[in-house]
Amino acid sequence: MNYLAHLYFSEPRPLAWAGSLMGDFVKGTVSDDLPAELAQHLRLHRRIDSYTQQNTHFQTSRQRLDPRFRYARSVLVDVFYDHFLACRWQQFSPCALLGFSQQVYAGLQSCWAYLPLPLQQQLPRMIEHNWLYSYRRPEIVARVLQRLEARLQHRIPLADGFGELAVCRAQLEDDFTAFMQDTQQLVQGWKQELGIIHP
Repeated sequence: MNYLAHLYFSEPRPLAWAGSLMGDFVKGTVSDDLPAELAQHLRLHRRIDSYTQQNTHFQTSRQRLDPRFRYARSVLVDVFYDHFLACRWQQFSPCALLGFSQQVYAGLQSCWAYLPLPLQQQLPRMIEHNWLYSYRRPEIVARVLQRLEARLQHRIPLADGFGELAVCRAQLEDDFTAFMQDTQQLVQGWKQELGIIHP
């Protein structure tokens, strides 16, 4: 899953948002020096990522895409699911996406000292170009895939994967809806296990 979905499943607080994004940057043991809420959400991020790769609907989405994209089909589905979430945000959240995005940016800035260096470097660009809100636009999805392809040193033509969005959109959106229904129920249980919320 990509940024927007992890933030959606997070509790709506700055340290929680920071932990929810840090899962893409922090590997290995979770440091005891981190604030408890941040560490809890870092662990939640990892649980969601692990579950996502095994989820039936996510795997169905992967299989819909051209096999030439190989293992990068998971990356494509991640990006497409964030796009669908941005487009249909009002179905999932009472808070408008634009307002939510601004709250997240401000919250992350307030936790600056805890963010790993790559995320600190990325945050100004995220804010300047309003990444979370802009995921609604197909041309931004194309641009994200271009950046990811460059990061992979063009070993896989991820940018070409943008065409799969138009070809398979209806089926992928159905998969996304089913995935969200499954995951929302599980996340509540994981939050209780991790001490994020209490029964």
